[in-house]
Amino acid sequence: MIIRFWDWLRRFFPWWVRYYNRFEVRGIENLPNEGSAIIAPNHSGGLDLDNFCLMSALEQFKDNYPTRKRIWLCYWDKWAVGDNLWSSWVQKFTPIPISLTGKGIPYQIVDKLVEGGELIATMPEGHSAALHEGYRLWKFYPGVIKLHLRYKIPIIPTASIGFVKAAPIITHRYNPNLIPPWEKELMLPFIFPFKLILHFGKPITFEKYFNQDVDKETMLKLANDVRKKVKKMISLYRKDVSWAVPYGKKVKNYM
Repeated sequence: MIIRFWDWLRRFFPWWVRYYNRFEVRGIENLPNEGSAIIAPNHSGGLDLDNFCLMSALEQFKDNYPTRKRIWLCYWDKWAVGDNLWSSWVQKFTPIPISLTGKGIPYQIVDKLVEGGELIATMPEGHSAALHEGYRLWKFYPGVIKLHLRYKIPIIPTASIGFVKAAPIITHRYNPNLIPPWEKELMLPFIFPFKLILHFGKPITFEKYFNQDVDKETMLKLANDVRKKVKKMISLYRKDVSWAVPYGKKVKNYM
């Protein structure tokens, strides 16, 4: 009974966010027509709403090419392969189980996805912004760079807009020394009808580092370069975002 309900809800989900949240996908022309790429958005809001919208984003378009209906997202393995009610819902999408306790990226899975030309995604912050954090970005972890250098495929900086208010996290504390890196998380159990936008930016590459032995410091520097690109994408909608003004100023013409 529950499985049938999840199946129905999964089919209903793209339609629901399109009309309830006026979900809009922009920059589709920046995705490769064929072959793999790494989508790297900011992460915000609760209930994993941005995750589900990202994984199902291409279902908003009519296209007969099946691999372009899926985006595979790196996802905490507790939910991606777990045996509980929430995991049953997550698994109706396309999660890649990521271990937070040492095993990291399951390359045996990602190898096959990239070989098949699938699109993959990761949230480089590893942290979803709470209501008081707005569009401020935390540091980007180097996982996105590890994937990029291993597979030599482009990175797509992406802006997720509206999720922080649509599914608000009321409070939590970000603590990078914890696994997962947050504590005392409190979110509302429902979604508000704010407009949602997912905007894919122009692809970037760091070709000079291909086939090189890249140290951790350089990895972090390159991850920060990706962070700057994502911040620039966000500025199309919210300019002058800072720690003092986490929502910045709304760019009216772009909404």
